[in-house]
Amino acid sequence: MLRLRLPSLGFTVLLMCLAGLVWWSWPQRPLSLPQIDWHGQIHKGDQAAEDVVMRQYDAAGKLDLLATAHTAYHEPRRDQTILKDVAVKRFRPGQELNLSANQGKVDGSSHLITLWGNVIGTMKPDTRFLTERVHYNPQTGIISTQDPVRLEHGQDWMTGMGLWASVKTEEVNILRNVRGVYAP
Repeated sequence: MLRLRLPSLGFTVLLMCLAGLVWWSWPQRPLSLPQIDWHGQIHKGDQAAEDVVMRQYDAAGKLDLLATAHTAYHEPRRDQTILKDVAVKRFRPGQELNLSANQGKVDGSSHLITLWGNVIGTMKPDTRFLTERVHYNPQTGIISTQDPVRLEHGQDWMTGMGLWASVKTEEVNILRNVRGVYAP
């Protein structure tokens, strides 16, 4: 004879209480995804992350490049990563560089970094530039833009259109329409 055993009343009440707690604590609205502009589309394979830290090491295993961002999403179809609130720092001795911007993009195949929106760059010795968009190639150490730029070195400053800079040689050139103040 087959006997069916029902759970006790206490166990049933406990399960009901646990189910009620889960229902009560369940979010009333959908959990927010990272605040990322997906340009209206999400595709299979796209990845998103918050509080991102990316490191690149040299052949000797020393930290060469550090990039941080508040949010990032990767599009495999385009092989690019879009970043928000970006900071990039290069650590090579004698070739230090700091870049920050509101937005950024890293191309997966060329590793070219494009930054835009309130771009601030600092290089040695005491050189700072401000612009709206730059391209930085970590392999060559070249920074370039065609946008208006302000270059500051101590108390001296220059403005103009376009910039070409080499982190390796510490050479910085404003390309055209140069105006400035030099305080000897």
